[in-house]
Amino acid sequence: MLSPIQKEIVEQPGNLIVRASAGTGKTHTMVSKIMYDIEHQHTHQVVAAITFTIKAANEIKERLTIDTSSHFIGTNNSFVIEEIIKPFMKDVFGKAYKQDMNTDYSVKVNTFDEGVAKIRDEQVLCSYVNSMENFIFQLALDILKKSKACQLYLQAKYFKLYVDEYQDCDKDMHALFMYICESLNIDTFVVGDEKQSIYMWRGAYPKAFMDIWNRQDFSKKFMRDNFRSCQQIQNYSNLLCNETRDLYKPVDDLSSVVMVCATSANWVSSIIPYLDRHKKCALLRYSKANAEAGAKDLTDRNIEFTYIPQTPIADITTETAWLYNAIAKFFILPKYSAYDFRDEIPNEVVGNKRILNYIKKSLNILVECIKQEDTSGFEKQIMLIANYLGYEAKAEHCEKLY
Repeated sequence: MLSPIQKEIVEQPGNLIVRASAGTGKTHTMVSKIMYDIEHQHTHQVVAAITFTIKAANEIKERLTIDTSSHFIGTNNSFVIEEIIKPFMKDVFGKAYKQDMNTDYSVKVNTFDEGVAKIRDEQVLCSYVNSMENFIFQLALDILKKSKACQLYLQAKYFKLYVDEYQDCDKDMHALFMYICESLNIDTFVVGDEKQSIYMWRGAYPKAFMDIWNRQDFSKKFMRDNFRSCQQIQNYSNLLCNETRDLYKPVDDLSSVVMVCATSANWVSSIIPYLDRHKKCALLRYSKANAEAGAKDLTDRNIEFTYIPQTPIADITTETAWLYNAIAKFFILPKYSAYDFRDEIPNEVVGNKRILNYIKKSLNILVECIKQEDTSGFEKQIMLIANYLGYEAKAEHCEKLY
């Protein structure tokens, strides 16, 4: 089922930008729109649905209930590499450039010309030393602008481009997507929330999203109905900020939010009447020590609570944090494989066997390091994995992970 605003978005033709706050059913809406557009397209043309991670692309594929084998559903990088760079680089730069190139973001260059030479000499797609610039997308746009064959190919193949989490696009991604929209006249659908950018560390440019919002050639829709929380919880949170107070909706039943005024001495007895002993609940406190003491106080009153301390890597917030979490999952979760690990790599190429084989080999080395209690070997291997994937690991973080 679609809400009224979701139905409007799904049926809206032409260029469209959607602002979608967390919990508003963004993925459900995007999947529904892709299906609707495909079903109402009666030519040979297909769509390209572009996301930031393989994991997100797979989620879209799994939710689509129609045959998508002829359509492109994948990451930003895989789209420009497979659809622009590999097939048309020779068209612009000459016969010396072969199609069987690999990606290795641990290889860094300073200039565009150095990156192009690296492809010619070593068949390696690399990245810039300056993480605020995107070599892959600069190269793709250069090829697209200079190759008439590439332009005709994309125009003939695609009738619609969908870009998810647009607030995380950098300036070079934005330039390419807008060129496709403006110069190739391929309808473009972008969805995102400028407040939720998570890739600022590597050049994400949330302003690009708002620049599109202010364009006259894009229709605009705003999704703000939250499906993750009941209305009472939404009202409570919306009243905290000036820009969301107009979202307050009066309700008769206020039982979902209960404010209890208590002291440190009587808070347990004050909240016990509200607890259902047959259901699970969570106690959130302002410090670790306070949480541990709170769990003990409740347990002493025959309401069993388990204190869950933070993991050692929980407070790591660098751009490499995903790597530490992925390795931890590999060791802790029984069914977590090298394929799951690969799917969590930001901006990677779908199906790159070289990278997958490297991950398998590296994880096996880490397993041996754990067996041998080889902390220095463990740290060294983490550093190597991070560097290979274009990230930087720190010794103190490796120690926390170990």
